[in-house]
Amino acid sequence: MNAKESIIDILNALYPKTITITALAMELDTNKNNVESILKELMFTNYPIIKERQSYHLMHPILSLSAINKQLQTNNIGKSLYLYPSLVSTNTYAKNNLDKLDNGTVILAHEQTSGKGRLGRNWSSPMGGSLSMSVVIKPDIDFEKIPLLTQLTAASLLKALHSISGVKVKWPNDIILNQKKIAGILIETEFKNNSLSGIVIGIGLNTNLKKKDIPTELLDKASSIKIESKAACDPNELVGKFLTYFEHDYTQYLLSDDTEPFISMCRDKSILLDKDFWITIDDHSRKATVNTIDAFGNLVVTFHDTGEIKAISSSNISIRGDKTYI
Repeated sequence: MNAKESIIDILNALYPKTITITALAMELDTNKNNVESILKELMFTNYPIIKERQSYHLMHPILSLSAINKQLQTNNIGKSLYLYPSLVSTNTYAKNNLDKLDNGTVILAHEQTSGKGRLGRNWSSPMGGSLSMSVVIKPDIDFEKIPLLTQLTAASLLKALHSISGVKVKWPNDIILNQKKIAGILIETEFKNNSLSGIVIGIGLNTNLKKKDIPTELLDKASSIKIESKAACDPNELVGKFLTYFEHDYTQYLLSDDTEPFISMCRDKSILLDKDFWITIDDHSRKATVNTIDAFGNLVVTFHDTGEIKAISSSNISIRGDKTYI
């Protein structure tokens, strides 16, 4: 662990309390000038550190490997855990290094500069304000089961967020709080010589973003846990809980092929069921009532124009309200 990581860990452990440069220097067994230089560099690169006279504290908790490991209760997932100051995209990094990464490896970044979501939409995260995470798995799994991993991941994330009232899921991959998106899930597969070499499960979760961090054009659609709950969110607790739930749910699915445990949670927490939405498939929009999510993870809808009942998959589909996101 380098000096920057040590300072972040100390500030995280103390949050919301302050610490002086003198005390930090003693903790790190170094001089005050060195500590002050490191703090200035961290603040210059937009880490959420606040200076009050000669004391420092975090604006809110941020990712820390030691803090995550204290929360983690897994046998494999997250045992190889990497945290980077900044990445273009955690999914891109995982895919580019897939051959070198073990099954169960988790990639995290304080900042993601050019992430992407489903349908190629951008998903970026400023320094320390969002959780950017990718989980690498290398299963022996039938190809048709891979899309279901989106809803399995959503169910695990809903469990990790259970203490926050009102969290819902918008099929297939968005997590919603107070009618606004706070998280997205993106599953990407990699093949070599027609054989599956790995799956990367990407999660972007807005933890401690402030309103000024969200583009004006997205304020009616996107938010963060901090904005909606009026309280700072500890991303380390969330990561630990999510990975623990995910390993259990994923392992049980591989052993049993039973989708009901996670599909039923996505049904129970769905923000779409029994409501009317515009379903856009390949640029063609039709009004439909959302009936249920079937055992294969498809959304079952009744189209208003024809009365046709159809089970639709998540490929190239957009779901919107009349004039709103939900």
